[in-house]
Amino acid sequence: MFKKRTLLERLQKQYPLLESLPETIHVDGTEIALIDATLDQVVLAIVDLEDRIQPINRHIYRLRELVDMARKRRGLGAQRIDEIFSDEEARS
Repeated sequence: MFKKRTLLERLQKQYPLLESLPETIHVDGTEIALIDATLDQVVLAIVDLEDRIQPINRHIYRLRELVDMARKRRGLGAQRIDEIFSDEEARS
């Protein structure tokens, strides 16, 4: 017997970029089936996710800045951060 595909499965087959869509989203603390959600609810779920990942993105950005600064000082992968920046601290 053939299993009838759900709307979500059909969308994922037709549009490969949608392959990893979740079946549910969270809006205002409520879990909603994606196919039952309004467009506004999907947007609210996106905003909520963006708000939750912003601190992580800032953390990543700051760590990358530190690596870039260390590389400019000719820091090598096996060197400790305090070794790379120690002469700068002595001048402060």
